[in-house]
Amino acid sequence: MLARDIMRKRVLTVRPETTLPELIKQLSERGISGAPVVGPQGDLIGIVSQTDVVGHQHADATVASVMTPWTVSFEEDTDIKEVARQMLAKKIHRVIITRDGRMCGIITSMDLLRAFVHRP
Repeated sequence: MLARDIMRKRVLTVRPETTLPELIKQLSERGISGAPVVGPQGDLIGIVSQTDVVGHQHADATVASVMTPWTVSFEEDTDIKEVARQMLAKKIHRVIITRDGRMCGIITSMDLLRAFVHRP
């Protein structure tokens, strides 16, 4: 099974200037725990999660002030076992999936669990 087989294609992205209350609202409404952060041209500049927000409840704080300024990514034809190995090794819960170097999806630890549980 490949990354493209289990990735989520519809990905919420946020901008670095998004306020933390707005981020929390967007994550809550979609039932997700994190999102990629993109710059003005849609370039990937980091990732933010609910964990990053803990302890930073100030209304004037922004995603830029709490995000992780790097991401782990894999091409869409990567075997999900390799994705899982790297997520475990790096102790991360979401990775970006790319096609020709551009983001085309995301895989979370829950997506991997679902894939392994429902594997034929």
